[in-house]
Amino acid sequence: MNLDAPHSVKYKKQSEALELIWADGSKSSISGQALRRYCACSVCRAKKQVGIDVITDKAQVSNILPMGTSGIQVIFADGHDKGIYPWPYLQAIAASRAMELIN
Repeated sequence: MNLDAPHSVKYKKQSEALELIWADGSKSSISGQALRRYCACSVCRAKKQVGIDVITDKAQVSNILPMGTSGIQVIFADGHDKGIYPWPYLQAIAASRAMELIN
């Protein structure tokens, strides 16, 4: 088992948020908008560098897939499916430290 992995990962459609319960018992909630805003795939990073907003009117999450024991892949309602989110990166997004990691 990956020590960084949460005990529970659920996407709550009603609140449109990813809810994680970590090994230490702490909880994180990350909105679909935040997941899209901090997508670190090469396409999103390139768009951000030239000032193109990556968030569409459909930043809702349509599916979440496990990526082995290291993280998740998020698929958005607008079809974007390149976002891979390792556990430490999700912790950083939840703690408002994501920009430190992608800059």
